[in-house]
Amino acid sequence: MSRRLAVILFLVTALPASSQTPLIHDEIIVTASAAPEPLDSAPAAVTVVTAAEIEQRAARDLADVLREVPGLTLMRGGSPGKIVSLFTRGGGSKDTLVLWNGVELNNPFFAGFDWARISTAGIERVEVVRGPYSALYGSDAVSGVVNIITSSSGAPRFDADLQAGENGLVNGRVSGRFTSGDVGVSAALEQRSDDGFADNDDFDQTTAIAEARWSLSRGSVGIRARVNDYAYGIPRSVNPSGTAFVASLARREDGEELDLALPISWTLGRTEWEVVFSRNDRTDRFEDPEDPFGRFWAVTDVVSDRASALARFRTGSHLLVGGVEEERASVDDSSSYGTSLDSRERTGRGLFLEDRWSRSSSRGDLELAVGVRYDDFDTFGSAVSPRASVAWIRGANKWRAGFGGAFRAPAVGELYIPFFGNAELEPEISRSAELGYDRRLRSARFSVTAFRTDFDELIVYDNIANRFENTGAGRSHGVELGWEHQISPELTLNASYTWLDTEDLGSGEPFLRRPEHSGSFFVRWSDGDWGASGAAVHAGDRADLTDLFPFGRVMSEAHTTLDLMVERSLGSVTPYLKIENATDVEYEEIFGYPSARRRAIAGVRLRL
Repeated sequence: MSRRLAVILFLVTALPASSQTPLIHDEIIVTASAAPEPLDSAPAAVTVVTAAEIEQRAARDLADVLREVPGLTLMRGGSPGKIVSLFTRGGGSKDTLVLWNGVELNNPFFAGFDWARISTAGIERVEVVRGPYSALYGSDAVSGVVNIITSSSGAPRFDADLQAGENGLVNGRVSGRFTSGDVGVSAALEQRSDDGFADNDDFDQTTAIAEARWSLSRGSVGIRARVNDYAYGIPRSVNPSGTAFVASLARREDGEELDLALPISWTLGRTEWEVVFSRNDRTDRFEDPEDPFGRFWAVTDVVSDRASALARFRTGSHLLVGGVEEERASVDDSSSYGTSLDSRERTGRGLFLEDRWSRSSSRGDLELAVGVRYDDFDTFGSAVSPRASVAWIRGANKWRAGFGGAFRAPAVGELYIPFFGNAELEPEISRSAELGYDRRLRSARFSVTAFRTDFDELIVYDNIANRFENTGAGRSHGVELGWEHQISPELTLNASYTWLDTEDLGSGEPFLRRPEHSGSFFVRWSDGDWGASGAAVHAGDRADLTDLFPFGRVMSEAHTTLDLMVERSLGSVTPYLKIENATDVEYEEIFGYPSARRRAIAGVRLRL
């Protein structure tokens, strides 16, 4: 692998740069340093997914777009609408921090995040930062951060998109943005229904997003709200030996989520201040009236409140970013077996400081970020998370390196769930290092990063102690490649590849659901009137566990899916046709739960 990497670097660095007007534009990102900075100067491994890229794929789920980001693997438990887990750089599904406009969405009950609950409605861009970021964001930012960004600023517009497809798919979306003087308002509404590909495989979801922002002479005040309501059936599954899964055809799940945020910003002298108050309130319900062991139901209510204050101060070539944060999570959980958690809480406070330093010379530009964060939780005590990264930029080339420590606080369920919880749990910890190289040309951008992470004190279920314990340990290392090339104004190519090697140090086996080889390829042609695109996504062989009899470790086979789309622009109206899984591949991302087969979808977009 090292020889192949050296050859790739030699070929890419040998390509000539150009001083002409670039076709690949530099984006301003905010996630890597908690401050706006150009993507091409950030000392970090960052991928930006734009609203235009989402539209080019006619994507309903953000998860289906993130599959093309290097270093990320997403696994869905069946057809669209079913639970989706994300794995970054070999870390677990609980090791990626998910932000919505900087507000945390991870579930404190059992950590992690269900990516099936995020549609693409109202999204302006998504920033994916890979690596340890607990030094900025605290718990859960072990392997990376995904920040989903909406905006009420910009030119006024109105968009509508209607899709209809096989198996009862109907998806309607409207969004708009309006500015009047110092006030900017935006909103998006999406409604989806889908009958699925089997009995009891239906899915319904409604998503609404609204934002208002008042610009003041020295700052702004805003309010953001996101509402998500969902319901789906869980179909019976059959393993290769023909043994039926125990779920009945009456098993269902539904819920709703409300996210609120009040961001306030102002400038005083050379210091920029930001204060954010936020709440995440969710309810999830599960029911199977025909369960083999009798009618079963469960309801979980989770409320997370956060308050944060951040300051940015520039002095000379230094940008100092510091802040404080306080969070409180409360969980109520009950089922047909009785109440398991009654307003059990977890509280935490954090304090961080980062120095972002830049220096230019005839030999190139040097970018350095050094930061540390101190967190204190009422459950286990304190954690200290350092991070340092550096980049040297010369012409079209950027070499970068980084190191950091990160942690994941024990979730409320891991601490207090009856019989299996353990109130003495310590946080999971990790240490990561990376080396990377980026090259930007007039019409292309290339990135390669080698990384390694060591995990310790992992929280696993101990069969002997019959409860959660900090007895797990592991490591992951690999290489991720990203490439985008605008060959001409009409033709664009994007590609990604990830080689990943993981090991559970206790068993010597690879981590579950993380393939050694994965990647994607996207091609789009458009002459302004007609457009056509194809997206191929590959996931290699990977280890998994089965809840089918006989229980145990299994191997899921590699699969490659292909989506095709063609569209015709008629001014403000664009009809299109999309074929998902065009080759009709039979595959399972999670063992025992068949994924969607081929489906044709017709749609039309309206933009005013």
